[in-house]
Amino acid sequence: MDYQAIIKGIPAHLREEICKRTIKNLNLSKYTNKQAGQLSGGNKRKLSVAMAMLGNPPVLLLDEPSAGMDPEARRFMWSIVSKVS
Repeated sequence: MDYQAIIKGIPAHLREEICKRTIKNLNLSKYTNKQAGQLSGGNKRKLSVAMAMLGNPPVLLLDEPSAGMDPEARRFMWSIVSKVS
């Protein structure tokens, strides 16, 4: 996720804090030491949304971010997205 923060132009002194906060908001804290390929499908989708949300972009384009998720995870995902909007 740090690489995404670099791409989005987040200043170096803010990167770690912003990444940690975003990971925490999407309940991915316990997976910080895992590679993305080792995550479940739902957690991969949450990670993708977290990366998209970095830097508070003015427009957030998501293509079915909750497809294939269980109902509880889907509700959680959309509650996070609605907080941003």
